[in-house]
Amino acid sequence: MSRGLAVALGLLSLSACTAMPAQRSSAERIRLFASLPDWTGLWEPKSSADSDNLSGGPAAGKSGPPVELFRKPPYRPEWERDMKAHPSRAANTPIRLCRDIPFPWRLELPFMFQVLVTPEETLFLYENGDVRHIYTDGRAHPRSEDLWPTAAGDSIGHWDGDTLVIDTIEVQSVDRVGGFSGQAHFTERVHRRDRNVLEDDLTVDDPARLAHPWHVRVRWTRVLDQDRMLPWDCEENDRNPIVNGKMTIASPRP
Repeated sequence: MSRGLAVALGLLSLSACTAMPAQRSSAERIRLFASLPDWTGLWEPKSSADSDNLSGGPAAGKSGPPVELFRKPPYRPEWERDMKAHPSRAANTPIRLCRDIPFPWRLELPFMFQVLVTPEETLFLYENGDVRHIYTDGRAHPRSEDLWPTAAGDSIGHWDGDTLVIDTIEVQSVDRVGGFSGQAHFTERVHRRDRNVLEDDLTVDDPARLAHPWHVRVRWTRVLDQDRMLPWDCEENDRNPIVNGKMTIASPRP
């Protein structure tokens, strides 16, 4: 038996031994689906939508609305002093803006997304191809030895009425002023304010870098002038040229 096959069989055996949520019957899934909120449609950050509505755009000297997640968090003074004393850390920290955007900043960057709500999980499907999974079927976070830091972290959640409560850990550390440590804990309460507004109340708890928990409120508005997700590649960006300071949709034919 090859080493690779032995490793693969070992992983399958481990997966089989890991406790998984019980499978629901069809009738129970139908009942659960009926009780879940309807968040269908296209959404975008309110800050992005408001910027699009500014006549003339930045070129006209108008500034966009505040982006809450880019405000300065309540950092511990010693953390800020350490980063200022080692500026090379920030310069050497890679952040890719097209894919795998670090959490929580992806919540408020100008990407449209759809929300797929099922009894087992809720998925945020972004136009750049990123997908965020929030497991709501009762499973816990993986054991510490099985956790692996990623840009999105590991998210589990539960429904409190029509509010989705999300618990996220194991987000990759960003070693710069403006980033959080790998021990940061993110709690969100996502609900719909009205038909066209989703609201996310986010709390960041990171004792390694924050003097106290940081509370941020992000809002997303329904996209009303588009009826489907359009393929988008931010490295090419040939489908959405900027004309007079505003994003447009190019014709598929010359």
